[in-house]
Amino acid sequence: MSQHPTYRIARETDRPQWLSLRYDLWPHCPIDRHRLEIEQLLKSEGIVAVADINGTLAGFAEVSLRHDHVEGTRSSPVPYLEGWFVSPEYRRHGIGRGLLDFVEQWAVARGFNELASDAELENLEGINLHAKLGFAEVGRTVHFVKPLPERSIRS
Repeated sequence: MSQHPTYRIARETDRPQWLSLRYDLWPHCPIDRHRLEIEQLLKSEGIVAVADINGTLAGFAEVSLRHDHVEGTRSSPVPYLEGWFVSPEYRRHGIGRGLLDFVEQWAVARGFNELASDAELENLEGINLHAKLGFAEVGRTVHFVKPLPERSIRS
């Protein structure tokens, strides 16, 4: 890779490329859901960092501020790495680390002292990368949701 990325906060004009990167990371998520989540992230207290190489987004890191309980943390709210992705053609050049460094600097500048994240149990590459970059594993869980019957409205 001959060009070095610029790390910056995502802009409104990044939406099309950001959407494409999100779809590459989460292909089973419907496009409308991606669009909704982008909208929510742009309005949130968190940050979306991008790696820009001459106008092409090579990757992103989406961070929310979670005010609810985050396993293993000592503070609240806590910055939470919701999504972290580098396009395959740009991997192994330090871009993922660069995105994480950008996010960490943002968090420290705002007075936070920890950053939380997660990875799917079968995502061994993601788990190993988190560990390599200084994250400590604090637990493993399987999440459940049970649909409830609709409540009937009585007149």
